[in-house]
Amino acid sequence: MNPNMMLVKKLKDSDLSYSNALYLPKDYVENIVRSTGVPIPRNGIQVEILDNNNSYWVNLRENQKGPYIGNGWKNIKDARSLKTGDVIKLYWKDTKFIFSM
Repeated sequence: MNPNMMLVKKLKDSDLSYSNALYLPKDYVENIVRSTGVPIPRNGIQVEILDNNNSYWVNLRENQKGPYIGNGWKNIKDARSLKTGDVIKLYWKDTKFIFSM
């Protein structure tokens, strides 16, 4: 397992707010872009997040605040009943994220 592809994040209020966006560290996303050779287009790119037997499609994009998971994040946070202080893990494997807690 490549540690550069693993993100451990303690959720903040802003990760769970009405904006439905999970901001990711820029260096983490840059590692993914380097490994795949696929840059993030201006309007984002659809990527899959696997959570046990569930599959979610989300939009990975960037704005002035940095890279984030937008559309689709609400489905995951609702399905997992995520709350402030929860610690999540996202591991990039091949062409998708693997989600765990």
